[in-house]
Amino acid sequence: MALQQSFPSTAFRINLPLQKTYLLVLSLLITGTLRACWPLGLAFVGRGASGLALIMAVQFGLVMCCGTFNPVLATFRLEQIAADRITRTLSAWSITSNLATATLTALWGLLAGMTSPRIAISIAGILLLATPLLLPRRGCRRESDAKLAPSLTS
Repeated sequence: MALQQSFPSTAFRINLPLQKTYLLVLSLLITGTLRACWPLGLAFVGRGASGLALIMAVQFGLVMCCGTFNPVLATFRLEQIAADRITRTLSAWSITSNLATATLTALWGLLAGMTSPRIAISIAGILLLATPLLLPRRGCRRESDAKLAPSLTS
């Protein structure tokens, strides 16, 4: 009786790191792909109530997908970093995120000025469809894990 009760919890504890890694990567792939699809809908906005409804639907879907994707990606990326480098990494992420947002906003404003806002939004939506290809396909190991088990990596 004691063996039956302890076996599921022991198996769960052994497989937890594996499950956590693969579920994290699967969640990244699903939500990352979904968040890339929503902005393309903005290229099809028309006038009136139907256009407003489409904007509201796209915004709702985008906020839901990004609200799920961003914390999962941050968790995944922070798990790959050594503990003594987390502060520097967070500072670098903040700086590069703000710089990239400002740069891309200016570039897409110029593109919209040279063509039209609808064409600029369409190009941005099409380019965003390629971003899921940049997501990790399998779990990565931290450097500290590799130091703990050097025989497995060599």
